[in-house]
Amino acid sequence: MTSSNSGSKKILRSVITSRGSQYVYLPDGRTQRHKKVTNEVHDPQDLLVFIPMFDLIKKQASEIYPSIFAGIENEVQFHQVLLEYGRHKGKTIRPIDEKGNEILTNQEAKEVEKVFLAFIDKLDKNNSFNLPVSIVPKIGYNSFDTRKFINENGESMRERHIGNKVVEIVYEENNTIRPINSPSRMR
Repeated sequence: MTSSNSGSKKILRSVITSRGSQYVYLPDGRTQRHKKVTNEVHDPQDLLVFIPMFDLIKKQASEIYPSIFAGIENEVQFHQVLLEYGRHKGKTIRPIDEKGNEILTNQEAKEVEKVFLAFIDKLDKNNSFNLPVSIVPKIGYNSFDTRKFINENGESMRERHIGNKVVEIVYEENNTIRPINSPSRMR
């Protein structure tokens, strides 16, 4: 991912979360998570997006999906709801575009106008909802990464992971690495 600002070219290199995980952008367009707590390097992921902070979407989410977000008052409760869809049988999370088409890769995400995470309850559609996400990392947003793969039995599988808050974004600008830190990390 690149951006241009006053003639200089910035290349996104990595994102670091509050628990020390580092998501490194690979040359092939995928990302790879290095989990600091356990010193693990995970398989490359096809898609990395960022979930907005609850305070930014609280009002709209409560109005659009009152049965799901009624009574949710803080970030911890919000994340408990989201994590339920990644952990329980009969529930899943899929990245989609504004037309409901599944987004499988970072490249596909760049080619559409908007990306959402569809939180799907396969047993009760009334408990399904969509949240807008960002393909650009933002301080305070949570990471979400996913990949499709074929397991040892030849079955198509999906791995998905809701990560921690982004606290640092690292760009390379004119061949120099420049971190962008959150105010809390700068103290």
